Amino acid sequence: MASTCQLVWRAAPDATIRRALICTPKYPNGYNVANRIPAVNMIDAPPAPAAPMATGKRQLMDAALRLMSQHQASDALSLRELAREAGLNHNTFYRHFSSLSQLQAELMSEFSAHLREGTRAARARTEGEPSVAKRVVGWLFEFAAQHRALCLVAWRTLHGPPSEGRLQLQRCLHDLRDDMLHEQRAMNLLPPGPDDVWRRMLGLYGRHVFALMVRYLDDATQREALLAEAEELLAVLVAGTQALYPGKTPKA
Repeated sequence: MASTCQLVWRAAPDATIRRALICTPKYPNGYNVANRIPAVNMIDAPPAPAAPMATGKRQLMDAALRLMSQHQASDALSLRELAREAGLNHNTFYRHFSSLSQLQAELMSEFSAHLREGTRAARARTEGEPSVAKRVVGWLFEFAAQHRALCLVAWRTLHGPPSEGRLQLQRCLHDLRDDMLHEQRAMNLLPPGPDDVWRRMLGLYGRHVFALMVRYLDDATQREALLAEAEELLAVLVAGTQALYPGKTPKA
């Protein structure tokens, strides 16, 4: 039985939309349309790495992450508890942070930087998995497995009460959405359409992929099914957007 992605691919009216669906049907001679996608220079490449973080600051951030991953909200932490977990004097905290909220925001900023750098690299890579969607989401699953505590804390922070950390994550999702829009368009993987509409659609997709990362942490055996779900959702969003806004050109 044909997959949803394959069915949408067949129904797509032109090659531009087919490329946007990220499907990669193979032909009898083994030619794969994914091989036509050129390597892409990074858009708005991340700045050079910052200076190494002070040891005490790193210890405090790692200790906070361990405590918060044990179902403790950042506002429930005490400085003494945090310092004890980090193996430091509690007065050390104020050498590096003005408040626990600032520490949480820096953790989420670090999380955001990792995601932007990693997804850009995965999107630009041309070897291996031909599906751009599966390549990027697959990298996110690997990142989540290697940084389980950080991902779970970020998920709880995003869905928790208002905080500096939550604002940082919302900015991260907006940045990831814009990265995807600009880079997919540069690779000719998105059909024309109003930028404001694409941003809304890709924003929905990004939030769903974040949820898929958490589901992957719950059960890694679902990996292929979750990758297929991400690819299918993107195909439906792209086809639906193009159907609603046929022939519309992007805003400058």
